[in-house]
Amino acid sequence: MDIGEPLRDLGPVDVAGIMGVVKNLSEADWTANTFRQDALAASVHSVTDTILMKTEWHPSATSTGIGHLEDLVHVWAKERGLDPKLYLPIAREDTDVWPVFTMPDWQRYKDVLQPIVEQVVGYLKQPGGVVTRLALVRLRGGANIGPHVDEHAMAAKAHRIHVSLSDSPSVVYKIGGRKFSMRMGRAYDFNNRLRHSVRNNGRQPRVNIFIDYYARPGIVIRNPLNVSAPLFEKPTPVIN
Repeated sequence: MDIGEPLRDLGPVDVAGIMGVVKNLSEADWTANTFRQDALAASVHSVTDTILMKTEWHPSATSTGIGHLEDLVHVWAKERGLDPKLYLPIAREDTDVWPVFTMPDWQRYKDVLQPIVEQVVGYLKQPGGVVTRLALVRLRGGANIGPHVDEHAMAAKAHRIHVSLSDSPSVVYKIGGRKFSMRMGRAYDFNNRLRHSVRNNGRQPRVNIFIDYYARPGIVIRNPLNVSAPLFEKPTPVIN
């Protein structure tokens, strides 16, 4: 979302609970589920490892021709010899832009992440919105995400919040031609509509929480003639 400046420091966030969890994550915890990197994210994000809790999605986001996220998960899992049932979304929220899906890992981390989401939304002073993306994202030491602009439809609507779980001056963000760093335990409103990149010049990974928040969703108008349904899996339950 274009916030009128490259980066805005929103303030401190209590990250003690999630820091304890992150320190105990194994390599398998970070790398076992590559669905976001393989099927959702642009190629510049291939150097990251992601634990995905929520994501917006629409058929226009992929060139596969697959019309439902449930089927995309099914095909992705089957190609890798995995059980699709372990990766299917567990809830769906419709918005006037794209639907938002809650993924299975939310159940594992919600107790420590929900308070952080609430703190961030409090800083924005715009209650009643929808969290459209929520993830733990690790950028490996020595890696970099090349310059790009987030072009998908929700990027123009939702705040992109980074909550830093690393305190390393060797991680440099470049947004709109200016360089920034982030301090551990602070939340930043990040202008992803400007050209941006990040470089981890250190040996240790950078870990951030990504929270995308759509503060003012419009009215959802459902088309009663749309009876399309996933081919391989049951539709995700809609919770709004």
